Amino acid sequence: MDDIVVMGSNTVDIYVTTDVDMIQISHPSHDDDTLLGYPLGDKILAEDVSLSVGGSGVNAATAFAKTGFDTSYVGCLGDDMFGAKVLDHLETSDVAFHGSLGDQTGVGIILESQATDRTILSYKGCNSDLRREDIPSDLDPGWFYTSTVMGETRRTMTKLIQSLDNTTTAVNTSPYLAEKGIDELELVLSATDYLFVNEEEASLLTGQHSIPAMFDALQQVLRGTPLITAGENGVYYEDDSSIKQLLPHETDVVDTTGAGDAFNAGFIAGRAQGMSQENAVKTGMLQSENVIQSSNTTDNLADKSTLLSALNNDTREPTVIR
Repeated sequence: MDDIVVMGSNTVDIYVTTDVDMIQISHPSHDDDTLLGYPLGDKILAEDVSLSVGGSGVNAATAFAKTGFDTSYVGCLGDDMFGAKVLDHLETSDVAFHGSLGDQTGVGIILESQATDRTILSYKGCNSDLRREDIPSDLDPGWFYTSTVMGETRRTMTKLIQSLDNTTTAVNTSPYLAEKGIDELELVLSATDYLFVNEEEASLLTGQHSIPAMFDALQQVLRGTPLITAGENGVYYEDDSSIKQLLPHETDVVDTTGAGDAFNAGFIAGRAQGMSQENAVKTGMLQSENVIQSSNTTDNLADKSTLLSALNNDTREPTVIR
């Protein structure tokens, strides 16, 4: 039996760095956004191009395997050279693959910016084409984790998560799904033990604007409890019937891509190993803080012993907000 089965996207990420000066743009229709422009009509020489395997599902599966869990990834890969690269990464990472082969693998093109965040051009490929019959019918994992999936894969995920009676389940949503509201996701949420959402997604799902109100609304429909991430404001979680906030360490940030996947995987790894809610949150944050110090979503993941050592030296104390 697998310790953890992971569902979510797979991509080959292409990182492009140039030495061209980008232009920062402000526009009245994008009050809350920072826009960057490349010169139009020019051929821009790339200073560096690198490839790595990523995607929310593969990132999380790699993190679980890194911390010692028997891990399987279920998804639809393209029957192409990028799909072969994903399979090679999974094999090297000791992650078993169950799923199907489709037309084209998902691709992410990551463009440099003038800050630590990047602009990502995302092509989903066949990620949305996984059918229930493509997955072994006898899956019986200790944990099931899924990040955002769409199309046929979403319908497959809904069927699968409802069938796992003896499995602890965890779901990572996205603005795309959150804006559909709680009613649209009721079948999935009612079978979810841990829901990972950021503050924006929690507000979209619930229509609420305060952290306590978001918790109250989500706990009406969840089988378990939510964890709400809030960037520099850290993570909000429930512990001992209180809502608590834990702030992140000050960290030199290279790239935030994959930080959420690393937090979710670190938290689940902690809970699966019997950690308290607080220590599991710390473990997730420590894993996330490792990932944001690298431009690659999986190269800087810590193993179990490294995380435990860091946890033993972590003196952060949460704040009770209710």
